[in-house]
Amino acid sequence: MADMISKIKVLEELAKLGGEDEVFLRAIDKLTRYKRDKLQDDLKDIEAQIQYFEEEYGMKSHDFVLKFEKGDVGDRIDFMEWASLCDMRERIMNRLNLLEGA
Repeated sequence: MADMISKIKVLEELAKLGGEDEVFLRAIDKLTRYKRDKLQDDLKDIEAQIQYFEEEYGMKSHDFVLKFEKGDVGDRIDFMEWASLCDMRERIMNRLNLLEGA
């Protein structure tokens, strides 16, 4: 991860030095689209799993998370998995929102 970040910082510095480069911009656009598509695929998979839990327990995830955080639903392994999936969905959505602004 540190290697990737250092390479991105080098590219940032090159961009700051100027000189539009169409190939460079197209490559960045492709990488951005690739990451967005990958995140959307991941989100679709996670949402399908979340839907299973919502149907299984007759509760929307928003309500479940509120109860889970208060300790009102118990500590079943299903609930741990469901909470993890909700957290993953939120992180993916945050990343997608970030990419949308790029």
